[in-house]
Amino acid sequence: MRWTSGDGPVARGWPTYDRDVDLPVVIPLTLLALAVSALGTLVRPRVDTVVVTLLLAAVWSRVNAPVEGEILLTFSADRGFTVADIASVAAVAVAGAGALRLLVRWGRAAAAPSRRRPVSPAASHQGP
Repeated sequence: MRWTSGDGPVARGWPTYDRDVDLPVVIPLTLLALAVSALGTLVRPRVDTVVVTLLLAAVWSRVNAPVEGEILLTFSADRGFTVADIASVAAVAVAGAGALRLLVRWGRAAAAPSRRRPVSPAASHQGP
């Protein structure tokens, strides 16, 4: 993190933040967190891993600008789908698969009969 001085807010006593310094750290850490979260969602889907994977996919789509790479699909003159956007799309697909697996698991649990043994009235009586 680096604070710069300039004629703007620093002159009035407010430091400004230079975000170009942290980009070499933020980009790999965000991508690593996205990969670990997606792997966790694939291995053991839970609501929290699905939500974290979706949130990290959104964060990755915002911070990947310096490493976007080749444009694969152009939507307009200044908008398009790039190579770096594939990670966000893949993460959303993994989160969707995890959510689907959760719904199937919950459906099976609701439809399954209770595995408890029925308690007989004679067994519950403990008097003389």
